[in-house]
Amino acid sequence: MYYEEYGRKKKAGKRGRRRRGCLGAAGRMLAKLILLALLLAALAAGGLYALPTSLFMVEPEAELSLTDGLPSSPFNVLILGVDVLDEGSQRSDTMMIASIGGGALKLTSIQRDTEAEIAGHATNKINAAYAFGGPELAMRTVNEALDLNVMRYVVVDFTALVRMVDALGGIEVDVTEEEMNHINLNVWKSRKVFAPLGYTAQELKTYGENTHLDGLQALGYARIRKLDSDFVRTSRQRTVIAAMLDKLRSRLWNPAMLAKFLSAGLSGVETNLSAVELLSLGEKALFAGELRQLRLPVDGSFDDNGSSLKITDRSANVQAFREFVYGG
Repeated sequence: MYYEEYGRKKKAGKRGRRRRGCLGAAGRMLAKLILLALLLAALAAGGLYALPTSLFMVEPEAELSLTDGLPSSPFNVLILGVDVLDEGSQRSDTMMIASIGGGALKLTSIQRDTEAEIAGHATNKINAAYAFGGPELAMRTVNEALDLNVMRYVVVDFTALVRMVDALGGIEVDVTEEEMNHINLNVWKSRKVFAPLGYTAQELKTYGENTHLDGLQALGYARIRKLDSDFVRTSRQRTVIAAMLDKLRSRLWNPAMLAKFLSAGLSGVETNLSAVELLSLGEKALFAGELRQLRLPVDGSFDDNGSSLKITDRSANVQAFREFVYGG
């Protein structure tokens, strides 16, 4: 009896070791497959990062009045922010040029009240170009105003901005007490749009350096208009983008966060960039150095009549942009 029991235990032990051996082999195989997938992803990412921006210089069918002779790098992309809280308005609330390449990321804000010649619509505020002819006319107007070669655009619905900031876990910016009060006012005004989307407005109760803002509060910060001037407002918009970039860079180790961030961004973005172009430029921007900023028109080059900015020295703005983007 003893030997029979011993034999059964010995066989059971062998079966257990075989099962553990199979599980161990399966685990090692899975680990190798995961490592291989990560390696392939890294190689693909590296390949996209290395793509020269000259490959993206393919003019769309629309007439964009491109200026010849400009370098293909940095690559200029027009970013148009559409404020869904402005009922009935189709003008682009935000107009920026993101210049990407050469190991740098440069962001140029164009004041929305700047007067410009808009093809087929005479002189108007430059942000009206989007209302008259969508992103294509907006690109053409910017190209003609500044002698540029912009042929790619990204239109961002401000609801996407809220989702993207929340996907990052919020951002940190310096906030004054007056700005805190205006943020809360803007968040309260936005409730009709965001409550149906499941958002609950949270009152901001702190201010100072590195104040934490959730998505709605970050949008409220970027939309401050009556506290100071439109020049400061565009500065706040660039501050939000810089803070988002910093937070994204600090959390690249988190694939779940990255997936959520990308999903949030794509949910409210319209662009004529292909998937390859978008990923390649995104990687170049992500791994660039410190974000550099410019505002147009530059001081001393315009008259402000209280409702619009009339350019008095066009060449100063063309030169300022070229030195900022291409001058190193």
